[in-house]
Amino acid sequence: MTGILIIIDDETSVEITKLIGGQQSSEIVQTLLKNPGMTDEELALQLSVDVKDIRKILHRLHDLSLVSYEILRDKDTGHRFFRWRVQSDQIAGFTRAQIQRLISRLKEKLEYEKSHEFYYCGTPGCRRYPFEEAMNHLFRCPVCGNPMNHFDNEKIKKAIECKLSQLEKKS
Repeated sequence: MTGILIIIDDETSVEITKLIGGQQSSEIVQTLLKNPGMTDEELALQLSVDVKDIRKILHRLHDLSLVSYEILRDKDTGHRFFRWRVQSDQIAGFTRAQIQRLISRLKEKLEYEKSHEFYYCGTPGCRRYPFEEAMNHLFRCPVCGNPMNHFDNEKIKKAIECKLSQLEKKS
């Protein structure tokens, strides 16, 4: 997976950040992309958001290595302040890691689907049961009481294989 080249433009960075941290996170990232090196106070003023909320979001994004800061001191007061920047290369790395995690989970799901036989009552809202669980319930759905029949999961396996193929082609 290390061979994946992911190029993230500013718009994509904003969208990824929105998925991770919500609308305010995306607004902060969008503002920092246009004006790198802003302080949390400047961001709060520009976005009309409480500075405490801005700091909370910035630190959460920093924990994910999506933004970085530089600590400076005011020469007159001696107070420290932070200048924030978006780490676009880290957003690409974060995305690569998420793709790798998705591939891993899909492989586990595919293995589970291949190694189990399922039974289902056919009632919307009820779930499929692996053979062992269905047998424990005497092949009667524990939710609705209807009889459970063998469930062909070939379409599910093919869909997982297709998605895995798409993701692995990019690696």
